[in-house]
Amino acid sequence: MTLSQDGNFVWDGTKWVPVQQYYPQHQQQISPTIPQHPAYSQQNIMYVQTQRKRNTKFWILLGGGIFAFIVVILLIVGAIIWALLLPPEFGYRLDVSSSTYEDLGANREPYLVSEGYPDFSTTVAISNFGSGVIIGDRWVLTAGHVVLDEEYGEEQAGAWVVSVGSDRDNPDSTYDVKAIHIHPGWRADHSNDGLEYGVDIALIELTSSIEGVTPAPWANYTELDDSHLDSLIYSSGFGDYSEILDDGNGDYSQRRAWKNTLDRLSDDLDPPVDYSHDDVWQGGWVVYDFDSPDGDYNSLADGKNSGGEFSYVGEGDSSSEALDLEGTSVPGDSGGPTYLKINGEWTVIGLTSHGSTDGYYGDLALNTRVSSHAGWICSVTGSELTGCE
Repeated sequence: MTLSQDGNFVWDGTKWVPVQQYYPQHQQQISPTIPQHPAYSQQNIMYVQTQRKRNTKFWILLGGGIFAFIVVILLIVGAIIWALLLPPEFGYRLDVSSSTYEDLGANREPYLVSEGYPDFSTTVAISNFGSGVIIGDRWVLTAGHVVLDEEYGEEQAGAWVVSVGSDRDNPDSTYDVKAIHIHPGWRADHSNDGLEYGVDIALIELTSSIEGVTPAPWANYTELDDSHLDSLIYSSGFGDYSEILDDGNGDYSQRRAWKNTLDRLSDDLDPPVDYSHDDVWQGGWVVYDFDSPDGDYNSLADGKNSGGEFSYVGEGDSSSEALDLEGTSVPGDSGGPTYLKINGEWTVIGLTSHGSTDGYYGDLALNTRVSSHAGWICSVTGSELTGCE
């Protein structure tokens, strides 16, 4: 049997016969098998194809959305796990024993002064608030925010104590404070907004001369320039690690030291207030970052932090290679020194001021540039201080 294209006729071998005449009793059975008109069939095919495309697009979008959701969840979970596993503030390479940083800070073997390391005995503790560095027989440099405090203050100089030795709680000697001299720029604007101007610095004048420690050389007007970038530096202080470390007394009071590389120098920063009509009050920074052992954290790489929140660190580049005792500052290290070898001497070029994190990999350590304030320092100490002759 052959049906016509329109399904209305059957070829009986000699002629076309209407379907109703040829198979009247089987019309209902035959009708479902009658071929459809070509145009109708094409529309139906297009409809099916369109539906398939729409279904495919739907499943692709759904799958992509589910994948993105899973990625976000994994990132959140990873961040939580990372935060739980990391100590609150570490400031040192986690693949290096923390005691090694204590040995360096105490100049224990093999980190002896005679072997070419800085003399970290010049780094002292300022009560329980921070750190400082001896630059004269009766003079200690520290950060302005260490001594300009709500509880204490320069009006109560007698409340402060300077402790000499590698253990703040068991010092070799202590010295009373005669006066505290805070940089006028920091006194005028000591809020967090004032941090960016590089004036976080103060001088502590003692009632008597320090014995047994040779004051550290400090960088004055012209000794520090960009030729020193990428040089080895050391920093030290009495950072607060009591949440993650215990030195046996239920507290942590050890002096520590660490290495880094000098990444940035900035100078001649104008404060928002004209304090004295003299550029002697302009600030500056000494900056380094805390590179991780795997090189994944390099906050001061070329082009980074040349704008935004830490634009005042200046422009430049930075190696991502972490040093063997790479580290950064944590709370409690404030006011502690950064040393750079200048003309064969380990010289104080900066004072720990603040950082971009609480001591994690990638942290930016910003240190008040000492040479920016040579004029102010000498105006306070007079010729009594070496470097102010």
